Amino acid sequence: MTPSPQAPWPMKALRRLVTIRSSNVDKIMEEGEEIVRLCNYVDVYYNDRIAVDIEFSEGSAKPQEIIKFGLRAGDVVITKDSETPDDIAVPALVDSSAEGIVCGYHLAILRPKPSEIIGPFLFWSLKAKSTREAFGLAAQGVTRYGLTLNGIGSVNIPVPDLTTQKAIAAFLDRETARIDKLIANKERQVELLHRRATQAVAELVTGATVKGAATVETGLDHIPRIPAHWSLLRAGHLFHEVTEPNTDDLPVLSVSIHTGISDRQLDDEERDRKVNLIEDRSSYKCVRPGYLAYNMMRAWQGAVGVSTVDGAVSPAYVVAKPTRAVHSLYYQFLLRTAPFIEQMRQGSKGITDFRLRLYWEQFRLIMLPVPPLEEQRSIAAEAERELAYAGAVAAKIVRSIALLREHRAALITAVVAGQIDIRENLPAVISTSGRDRFRLVVGAEIIHQHRSNPKFGRVKLQKELYLAEAHLGISELQGNYFRQAAGPLDRALMEETERAVEAAGFYRASQEDGAGTTVTYTPLSNAGRHNAELKGLLGPRAEALGGLIGLLRDFGTEAVEAIATLYAVWNDALMDGRQPDDSTIVKGVLTEWHLEKRKKFKDGDLRPWLDWMKRKGLIPCGQGPRTTHTMTRDMFA
Repeated sequence: MTPSPQAPWPMKALRRLVTIRSSNVDKIMEEGEEIVRLCNYVDVYYNDRIAVDIEFSEGSAKPQEIIKFGLRAGDVVITKDSETPDDIAVPALVDSSAEGIVCGYHLAILRPKPSEIIGPFLFWSLKAKSTREAFGLAAQGVTRYGLTLNGIGSVNIPVPDLTTQKAIAAFLDRETARIDKLIANKERQVELLHRRATQAVAELVTGATVKGAATVETGLDHIPRIPAHWSLLRAGHLFHEVTEPNTDDLPVLSVSIHTGISDRQLDDEERDRKVNLIEDRSSYKCVRPGYLAYNMMRAWQGAVGVSTVDGAVSPAYVVAKPTRAVHSLYYQFLLRTAPFIEQMRQGSKGITDFRLRLYWEQFRLIMLPVPPLEEQRSIAAEAERELAYAGAVAAKIVRSIALLREHRAALITAVVAGQIDIRENLPAVISTSGRDRFRLVVGAEIIHQHRSNPKFGRVKLQKELYLAEAHLGISELQGNYFRQAAGPLDRALMEETERAVEAAGFYRASQEDGAGTTVTYTPLSNAGRHNAELKGLLGPRAEALGGLIGLLRDFGTEAVEAIATLYAVWNDALMDGRQPDDSTIVKGVLTEWHLEKRKKFKDGDLRPWLDWMKRKGLIPCGQGPRTTHTMTRDMFA
């Protein structure tokens, strides 16, 4: 993509480009009106596309309202009311499957004038930062903001010709889909990181990780076995309730169902929100270091923790002081595991969840394991390390997600405004060429760049096709790769590519010494004449393809096979939401791939290639094609 010095398109007011209709159809069922499916505020706010798979609510409308506010494919619906001016005019594009759905209250329909603008481009235009800021300025209100029809119509957007609009919409559909997929994968990684850490902590505190220790049955459903050198006691034998008033006017501490009691004092806003309703702060309870505290109303959600400082907690909390030598932090981790949260839920009194209360008299009856004191300390320290590691890794991923979202927003704004020239991408966007054309020109480019290279053959061609799709995002290749002996392999892709390259007069594949021997590619009359179509189909990805080919040029078949296989194992793991370390990736090649891999490579063979990939930036992002396993278990083993 080439930066453009200024927006090359005229600015036009929306009233010149669309017809605007503000709906007044609400959810109230009126007698005599027709039952309709309503597109409501939340349907637009939380979805970029209005499609039939949304669970629309029912309402009623007059026949003339159905005609006036019935949605059509290509319409853009926006939210016209909001609590803040910077969160208004959120757009959603209407899919053909949602035609006839009636637009509901608090929304406006923007119906494009076909000679001026198309719906998909209008949708992306309304996502641009400059347009959103313009809507914010047009919104009226003090505590709640709204857009009038005149205010909507007064907003200006850049308007290129219709062909360019189509190209921009298709480009942004494709590029944002890639970013969104990457974001979703990263969010899944964060979720799995926390889930893994939670499971690891649960195994630690219940004794499941104690090596070599005999275990005994407890007769309890929530902790059926414990190490034989542990004991069991009720919570009331380890702690007793204390109600020391906050006479020292101690700072009010924040409490979370996710992290327990924090040693961070509430800021002024948080403190005011929590304390203003209680003028006498002495009604708050004092909590000292090592004291256990839980929220009576949210214990069933895991709202329990141990304080590390002197502070005060709400009167809605039960505070408990250890009665013997225990490491309280161990019990914080224990009581936040699923089985013990369930014990607290079962002990709570109330009709429904939001009315449940766990009083001390019920909490004190819960049976708790009691490891030796030093073991409690060791387990708690290991649990802290597990959670800290997961938190640190998750924080990096969350930061990368924020950067991806910023990039997405900036890309939309720049492309819509014409600040990035995508005309070099137009042939790829509007061309009718399909998968076969991409396979032809990408295959021709790889072969042509390796002409006269004695280290090049069919295996290397296949691995570079795979990396072109997986690493460079040339998804149009549409490979279906299996975990074969020589790495990721799509036999049909190879055969079709070689036939197409020969039919186009570029190169012919041959095996002079017969089947099973080295494949060479002989130039034909049109060799090298694929370049124009390559740039047309790939745009800026053509340069990236050249860089990938150059990176692997001097490597032999075995090296490229190792690199592609390591990449595939790593990439597949990321798509599963895992963050594999080097040992896991190497082990995946040797034990989870084709059986030939462990005969061909050793651990020490693969690690240098993995290090090289990291140095050269050949690092997967968890996108592209997933490889298919070919290994199966021996049913007679």
